[in-house]
Amino acid sequence: CDTENRYNMVQISKVFREYGGYEVYCPWELKIENAWDMPQEEWARRVFEADIKAIQECDAFVMITPGRESTAGTNWENGYAYALNKHIVVIQITDKSTSLMTYSSANEFYNSSLANCLDTIKEILSNWDYYGIEKPCLERKKGYYKCETVLT
Repeated sequence: CDTENRYNMVQISKVFREYGGYEVYCPWELKIENAWDMPQEEWARRVFEADIKAIQECDAFVMITPGRESTAGTNWENGYAYALNKHIVVIQITDKSTSLMTYSSANEFYNSSLANCLDTIKEILSNWDYYGIEKPCLERKKGYYKCETVLT
């Protein structure tokens, strides 16, 4: 995430936290103790392991993507969430074409301009019960999720 995208992601996470009341895990918010004192490979491994744990524990995986230009890491995380049968919401912030793989992985797929992204997320959160999602997450039934945590 460059500075502009990081700012946008902070705003998006804020909507999930404040409007939706969800616990949100954002990889760029992760703090690795003594990160500056360790080799790059060790730091990378710790970030990777923290992300894996978060994906395993989340109730819903939300992928915010600029379309086909999304990062390899984000695409990998989406595939891992799919393999774990997580509820996946993809919000593509562009009107350009998307990856067939990204589109096919999503339980819900939205195109949104950056200007309308926060409103799109509020709309999604307001209507998650339509998709069989409600909070808090106490149990998971076939085709019905109760969601408390969101990974963006």
